[in-house]
Amino acid sequence: MTNDPATDLDAAPDATPSEVPGKNLSHRAQVAAMTVGELAFVLVGLPFYLLWVLPNHDDGTLPGLMPWAADGVSPLAAIAAAAGVLTVTFALFLILHRFFGRTHFQSEATDMLARDFSRADLVPLYLAAGIGEEFLFRVALVEPLGVVLSAVLFAAIHASYWKKPLIMAFVLVIGLLLGALYAYTQSLLLCALVHAIYNYGATVHLKRQMAAA
Repeated sequence: MTNDPATDLDAAPDATPSEVPGKNLSHRAQVAAMTVGELAFVLVGLPFYLLWVLPNHDDGTLPGLMPWAADGVSPLAAIAAAAGVLTVTFALFLILHRFFGRTHFQSEATDMLARDFSRADLVPLYLAAGIGEEFLFRVALVEPLGVVLSAVLFAAIHASYWKKPLIMAFVLVIGLLLGALYAYTQSLLLCALVHAIYNYGATVHLKRQMAAA
């Protein structure tokens, strides 16, 4: 690490790598790689969708994709359900973060995202996470495996949280809520938006907490 304040992150604690001269390219490559990695969940889920889900629907629809919400569920009801899941999830996050803080309810991964990624960086990353993870764990797996087992698998892939049981339990609850939302709405769009908006809001909250510390 140099002593040049223009290139030393320690000398500019409020700067993200994307804002520090000389680090633009590598940081953008990191954001791009993580975004593509999240979208890759679609490729993982596609065989399950084609083999386990699509054959059960011979009415010309694409479950989870088109129409954007299930038959018999009004658009307003579907949106209200999504808003409810988002509200409950974020409220639970704020409560747990307030009472357990960094020791039990933050990890190196969440700290890194809050510290090193700008808000602009987070937008494509979290949209990709919403689309990729929700396609695999909700659209492709809820119908054949059920809400509970798909939520367990969703929690299991968050390996960076394995040493934080409280976070793992919270991720499982998120998986259950999103699974229930998908079972009701049959909408990748709504599940992906809830997922992305929650991730973004939680990370921005952590950014503010770090700035205030």
